[in-house]
Amino acid sequence: MALAEVPGLALTVVRRGRPALTRAYGKRDVALGLPVTKRTLFALGSIAKSFTVLGLSMLADEGRLDWDAPVRSQAPKLRLARGPLADRVSARDLVTHRTGMPRHDALWYFGAYGRDELLARLRFLTPAAPLGTVFAYNNLMVAAAGRVLARIEGAAWEGVMRRRLLAPLGMVRTRLSLAGFRAAPDRASGYFPGQDGRVAIPPRDTDAIAPAAAIYADAIEMGRYLRLLVNDGMFEGRRVAPRRALREMRRARIATGRGRSYPERGATSYGMGFYLSRYRGHPLVYHPGVIDGFAAMISFLPDDGIGVVVLSNLSGSNPVPSIVSYAVYDRLLGLAPLPWIDRLRTRLAARAARKSPNAPSTAPSAAPPRPAQSYVGDYLHPAYGRLSIRAAPDGALSGALHGARFTLIHAGGDAWRVAETAWPIRAGLRVSFRFDGGARAARLVTPLADGPTYRLQAGDMVFARVK
Repeated sequence: MALAEVPGLALTVVRRGRPALTRAYGKRDVALGLPVTKRTLFALGSIAKSFTVLGLSMLADEGRLDWDAPVRSQAPKLRLARGPLADRVSARDLVTHRTGMPRHDALWYFGAYGRDELLARLRFLTPAAPLGTVFAYNNLMVAAAGRVLARIEGAAWEGVMRRRLLAPLGMVRTRLSLAGFRAAPDRASGYFPGQDGRVAIPPRDTDAIAPAAAIYADAIEMGRYLRLLVNDGMFEGRRVAPRRALREMRRARIATGRGRSYPERGATSYGMGFYLSRYRGHPLVYHPGVIDGFAAMISFLPDDGIGVVVLSNLSGSNPVPSIVSYAVYDRLLGLAPLPWIDRLRTRLAARAARKSPNAPSTAPSAAPPRPAQSYVGDYLHPAYGRLSIRAAPDGALSGALHGARFTLIHAGGDAWRVAETAWPIRAGLRVSFRFDGGARAARLVTPLADGPTYRLQAGDMVFARVK
């Protein structure tokens, strides 16, 4: 934790299907000096996906959901993309990340749309690969799967989660919204490893994509969920979830194409709500959860009855949750412990060496070929909404999209670039203006949706001038 500047961490371990260890370390709030406890709530991020998939798996086991039927047969109003994908995609495609749809996380990161409006805008987006051909991780598609779950059950996703999973497991303190998390007296504050050291950041509102990322829990209650997974659906002598449903989630559905993060790890595939691999020869089921200010890991070795949950309040590229998990497995499997601290030190040193000591230049490349008024105006994308461009006094342009305000610096010809990050609009993002022979730009084109590490890019988003 000290090496990686992780402020706080909570750990729970299950062995032979029973609780083995629950511990809390460090600070949940650095400024106030408040300690992490076993009851401190952390954001789980994408670990929420497995809860949603388990709910769907229970419906499938009851004969109420056909995993491979077109989604529109279960939710007729849900149109997920432009083109034939919308009519062919199944619930299984949604939760295995094989729809071929780019992530478009920027669409929900602005916080401009509620859940219904966000899903309604998916029909304006275009797939980047044929259905079933590539692994393309996608929060929006799992949010859509949550809508299918809610429609079949006739209740909101939150209500389904409480009735099906949280209540039977006694997860009474677990929250399913940002408001609920903020109201909790014992909750962790989030931090990010910035260029000049760790900084506090506010929690991200994930309510619009809740089935993919909106669960907040503590180590004790996550231990209960972990026991359910390790014990194939049994909890305290009661069957809470069907064995068949959980085992279906652990079947490989598509190769992720990811390389091995460590030599002890095997090739990785994706099941339904979980990644699948091997650790030192043992089958490994896991899912990380990273959201602004928080990083977590849930994992278990199904053949060995061992599982680990690690919760922490540092996001970014935080390897500590996975390293702690592997260190636990080394010991409980009776294997020689690997030098994880040395590996962490080497990894952090390499990361520091890659950091640029100088900020990127904000000087324009040259004078633009047209007056500023040629670019000024409002531009509309059917999914992303209205992007406004105005002239700045110093010759630059200013932009605004759903409250995110940014400066554009000329980058040659009719192209400009974002000077400083106004998340999710990133520094260096290229914005080009297209003219159709008139004095004013007809379109604004930018790869707004493409994150720096996404494997499947959405490419240019075209915003048309509002006349």
